[in-house]
Amino acid sequence: MSITIFGDWAQGASHNRAGIEWQDYWRKIDYIKGLHILSVADGHGSEKCPYSAEGARLATKVFCNIMTEYYNSYDDLNALETFLNREGDTKLARTIDLSWKEEVLSAQERAGRDVGLSEQEIYTKYGTTLLGMMIVDSFVFTLQIGDGDIVYVDRRTVTNMVNADKLLGVETHSLSSENAWKHAVCGVMNKSLDEELPYMYMLSTDGFSNSFANKSAYYNTCREYYEMILKHGVKTVKEHLKGWLSETSAEGCGDDITTVFAWVN
Repeated sequence: MSITIFGDWAQGASHNRAGIEWQDYWRKIDYIKGLHILSVADGHGSEKCPYSAEGARLATKVFCNIMTEYYNSYDDLNALETFLNREGDTKLARTIDLSWKEEVLSAQERAGRDVGLSEQEIYTKYGTTLLGMMIVDSFVFTLQIGDGDIVYVDRRTVTNMVNADKLLGVETHSLSSENAWKHAVCGVMNKSLDEELPYMYMLSTDGFSNSFANKSAYYNTCREYYEMILKHGVKTVKEHLKGWLSETSAEGCGDDITTVFAWVN
């Protein structure tokens, strides 16, 4: 049994035409045997959020660092699972929220820009969503603030692991919001790593699912990725991933797309 984490991004077709900077970011940590952490963030990219690409980078950094710290602070995985079940969307989410905002204020100070703004005005300029996952031997923890998708796929199933609150239109919850942690949606899935191999987890920014006519079409594409990895292997899919994501954006919503896979076989 092994876990391979890989991903790629494609600049949105509409963003490319408009010369807008890529706003997504993703990060992974293969810390030690038995622990894998991955995170994806999508900067808002609006006029109100000129530094959201940096906000996305900081969000993935904060999630990976904090989850590593929590993993190291527990000798017993059962105790860690209990904590995440009970306080993942409260204490942990609040820690991530506050830590991101501290990182943003530090970045703003280092850059010496927009002097005189309130803290909330500064946070808004770095606005981003966040998807995060921690995989250990006995369970998988997921956290989501804002839009995007975290999906589980095996031979029989394609399903979202958490269901985030949906806002109207293009609006989304954001780490830049006051008390952003209150909008966190978390989940713990008990899963033996050698159970029903192979299977995969898939994290993607909203540009991916929004490029399909409906949820069924999106799930079918998730299934197709599973089947392609199963048939052709990780290396081949990884080599072609950026091109496929570019095609999806061009034929779909035109937004940036970032997709990250954790393939377990």
